Amino acid sequence: MSGYRNPQGSTVVVLRQGSLLHVTLSRSSDDPPISESSWSAQLAVAARRELGCSARRVSAGGALTLDPTSGRRERRSATYTIDSAFTVTDHGDEVRVVVSGPLTAEGARALTARLPFDFVVRRHSGGWWIAREDQALYKLAVGAKVVVALPPRCELAEHFGQRVLAATRITVRGSMVPFLTAVHACTAHTPTPDQILAHNRAQDERVDSIEIADLRSGDILTSWTPAPATAIQ
Repeated sequence: MSGYRNPQGSTVVVLRQGSLLHVTLSRSSDDPPISESSWSAQLAVAARRELGCSARRVSAGGALTLDPTSGRRERRSATYTIDSAFTVTDHGDEVRVVVSGPLTAEGARALTARLPFDFVVRRHSGGWWIAREDQALYKLAVGAKVVVALPPRCELAEHFGQRVLAATRITVRGSMVPFLTAVHACTAHTPTPDQILAHNRAQDERVDSIEIADLRSGDILTSWTPAPATAIQ
């Protein structure tokens, strides 16, 4: 809640409550009277100052009250919707999105800019959805929390922790602890089986099998197992 005195001499109190903005103006009954259009204009200016844009009024009212310290005061109040209000919280492997006000096209573009990778917000079946690769995945509704699971990211070299989309999943089984290692890698950092073998041998670790799979299709791109020992005649 915030309060101030506007240039017209009215006391302004502003309160955000979810997707609503409540604005109250008050003036002493001894002040020069003002028209209803002036009250309305001051309320709209206060809402625009708080939100940074014009707002849609959903209710309004007025009253004459008695204040113990300042005497009789005339009040006007209005409630506005906060269009396109949203929060995006990053939780590592997922982001959580809460929309607290009706989305507009401009708000959808602003929300898209806050989403990672190639997620977008678009219209679908009469509502707003979070989509990826032309597929609507999560429907957005005012007040609902949407958890967006993020696709795997490259975990190798300088890409670790940098949110670079992975293209492959590499699974290595062998003597290393915990005997199975699975990592995701982008195309540039996907090693060959020979490179994996060389790395593990340098660590004095045995490799029993290697499997490199394409994340998009699930197809096995390459695999490796030791050649069977030749029997001694």
